[in-house]
Amino acid sequence: MRQRRETASAASKGSIGGEASEESSHGGESRTTVHIGNPRRSSFVWLALLLIIIYCCSSIYHYQFQSMPVPLTADEAGKRGFSEIEAFKHVKALTEVGPHPVGSEALHLAVQYVLTACQSIKKTALWEVDVEVDIFHAKSGANDLASGLLSGRTLVYSDLNYVVLRILPKYVSEAREESILVSSHIDTVFSTLRKVDFKRK
Repeated sequence: MRQRRETASAASKGSIGGEASEESSHGGESRTTVHIGNPRRSSFVWLALLLIIIYCCSSIYHYQFQSMPVPLTADEAGKRGFSEIEAFKHVKALTEVGPHPVGSEALHLAVQYVLTACQSIKKTALWEVDVEVDIFHAKSGANDLASGLLSGRTLVYSDLNYVVLRILPKYVSEAREESILVSSHIDTVFSTLRKVDFKRK
């Protein structure tokens, strides 16, 4: 009697939640069949997930192609503007050099290209700014990495050339002490075919 009452109470609980259970005993063996789920609810979840994905994709497209400014040519940027199209030409020229890891002859060619581009900037600069171009050679050195995946390790380098381009307004005396440094890697890593790694500090 107790077993039948427990079975009946379990069946009534399952029917309340949209579930049905059946139990049959034959020869000391019991089998329980449970039907769970609502096909309409499952379809609604998939439809909602699809709408969320479509909304996210449209938001990304709107931000990248409609909200962000359009790249400017040299003529559109003018003398004092920045042309993304002209900057990308330099990136393309460096990638055409091919892989240029540290210590390779291709890296020397890439450095010479950057030096030539900086000297061209100096020649065509406006009269109201001073442009300084310098290149120096570092025989050896080491940097202690304090953050990132390689935190706690030391980066050792040798035989590297650096190109420094400094642009200063002529009539602002404190500009030299309050400059903004924008640094970039010209070299590529060994595992990449054509890549220029830019980072800003």
